[in-house]
Amino acid sequence: MRLPDPGARYVQTEEARRNREIELADTRNLKRQQDIELVSGMRLIMTSPNGTRYTITVSNAAAIVVTAL
Repeated sequence: MRLPDPGARYVQTEEARRNREIELADTRNLKRQQDIELVSGMRLIMTSPNGTRYTITVSNAAAIVVTAL
């Protein structure tokens, strides 16, 4: 995200807009020691030491499924 440079003088509406942008971006960030929930359609992709990429999903029977990409 690239925020605009501040103006030459303080403008309350611009500061409020900037704060909303920062707060929105912060909600999209992963936080330490918080649960991560992937909703339907999202994928967990991991890369092995040799560079092979895998996606990890779970079936309706709670089976972990690993698929090479």
